[in-house]
Amino acid sequence: MIRRRAISFLALACALCLSDVALAERGFERAITSALPRSVKLYGLKVGQQVGYGTGTIVSADGYVLTVYTLLLESSKLRIVTADGTRYRGELVTFDREEQLALIKMKSAMAGDSAIGSLPYFDIACVESDGTSCEPELLPGDWVVAAGNPFKIAEGAEPASVAHGVYSARTRLDARRKVKEFPYHGDVLVIDAVTSNPGAPGSPLVNLDGEFVGVIGRLVVSNLTHTKFNYAIPRDVLREFLVRAMSAGGSDASATVSAGRGSDFTRVDSGIRVTRTGYMRLPPFVDRVRRGSPAAKAGIRKDDLILSVNGHSVPDLASYDKRMDRIASDEPVDLVIQRKKRVITVRLLPDGKAKKR
Repeated sequence: MIRRRAISFLALACALCLSDVALAERGFERAITSALPRSVKLYGLKVGQQVGYGTGTIVSADGYVLTVYTLLLESSKLRIVTADGTRYRGELVTFDREEQLALIKMKSAMAGDSAIGSLPYFDIACVESDGTSCEPELLPGDWVVAAGNPFKIAEGAEPASVAHGVYSARTRLDARRKVKEFPYHGDVLVIDAVTSNPGAPGSPLVNLDGEFVGVIGRLVVSNLTHTKFNYAIPRDVLREFLVRAMSAGGSDASATVSAGRGSDFTRVDSGIRVTRTGYMRLPPFVDRVRRGSPAAKAGIRKDDLILSVNGHSVPDLASYDKRMDRIASDEPVDLVIQRKKRVITVRLLPDGKAKKR
């Protein structure tokens, strides 16, 4: 009798295990089906060890894409490739230096300049009927799936790579990139999926219900463990980024960006790239100037030292970034620069017509 009961309990346990496996399989299928068509492959500028490819997450039907901020987005030939292989021109709309997030916009398709249709997207800004946000529940131990383009494995209609893992905890990020402290110290979702690979940052992360829970963050090394750290920026942090960036009109996801006065965001339109390799308090030396940009037309050169922005002293990169981030796209910029022993004042105008004074 005891043996028969033991066999019965074993058979019941096996049946429950098989049921859980079947549920998990359906969940993974649901997650992959949700993530793949809403992730895009990005191709742009390659500088030094910075790769020229990455991943983005579609957040509106009319082509707004959320991703992490990297130099590849500064390319004048930014290319966005959707899951079906359609190629679009891309434009960097705005970014946040502290959170290292960026919003880009699909322009017309590269083949035939056809208009953008209605794209599948994650509605990050959605709210319930009572006004609360549509925040999916994510508990430690839950499975998660990320869909991205690590190592440039897909360039056309090839499917993005899928990584799965388990969500562990929500914590504050304390990390670095090479020898520099990583500027974002906010909340992150810790996962054990191996996503810390070139090209993967910007990938959407979803649960087994296919619900969007975050975006894979930039490649960093934990200051605590001194190892690569696999994490995602949580959905609520991303939503706040979009809310700060949206205008009154809005797209289908209310993600149309306002880069107006008083915003913490700025368009990359001056053409100045400062040296960022070195210590935290490195002075803002010009590393390169984008051809045809307002800075190039003003005669700004490599190795010029920027002393002030709009009358405010900028002794280091942090103060330079702070001042530049407060400038609207239609606002002139007055720079005082030092070139060898000369001090020059330059005004950068929105239309690219700069004046030396």
